[in-house]
Amino acid sequence: MTFFDSIYDKLFRRNSQKSGILSHEPLKRSQKEEIRLEKWYGSERHQELLKLIHHSYHLKKTDIEGDVPILQFNSVYANGMAIKHTDHIEAEEYALLLDAFKRRLIDLGYRQAGSDSKHVAKEGYVVSVDKYYMKPPLQTEPPINQMYGNISLELHFFNDQPNYMKIMASIYSDRLYQPHYEYDELVEELLLSTHL
Repeated sequence: MTFFDSIYDKLFRRNSQKSGILSHEPLKRSQKEEIRLEKWYGSERHQELLKLIHHSYHLKKTDIEGDVPILQFNSVYANGMAIKHTDHIEAEEYALLLDAFKRRLIDLGYRQAGSDSKHVAKEGYVVSVDKYYMKPPLQTEPPINQMYGNISLELHFFNDQPNYMKIMASIYSDRLYQPHYEYDELVEELLLSTHL
C-alpha cells in the first residue's frame, strides 16, 4: 500500500477522520533517496532543469511566460518565487530539486535549521508540504551578516502530485544586521550550473 493509498483509506473508509492533520514530522530522506539524489545531482538532466528554470525566471521578470511557470514575490521583508508544476519537469524531479537547492545553500554557508513534512486532509483531498528551513551561519557579534536572509524551501503537493515549489528569503532590517544580499543573486547561485 502506497502512502497515498493509506491516506485515502483514512479519508474515505473512516468517517471519523474526514479532515485534519494526517501526519507531521521532520523531513527525512531514505538511504535510497540520498543515493538517487547523489546520482542525479551531477547529471546532465539536473543541469538542463536548472537552465530551463533560470531562463523562465528571467523571462518572467520581463512579463513573458517561459516553459516553466514562475510566480515572483517581492516586498520589503521577503522575496521569493514559486515554480509551478509543469510537464517539463517530471513529478519525481521536484523532490530532487528541493534537495539540490538545500545542498547548494549548504555549500554557500547556510545551515539547516529545521525540516518538516506535513500532510493535511481537506474536504476529500490531501495537501502535503515538504519544507527545509535554512539560516546563515551562527554569528554573535553585530553587525551580523544575514547573507540572503532566512530561506525556506517548500514543495507543495496536491493529492500526492507536485503542485509548486517555493523559495522564499526573509530578511532583517534592524541595525544588528548587515544589509542583505540581493534575491536575484540567490537565484543565480541556485540555478547557474557553474557551481556544480
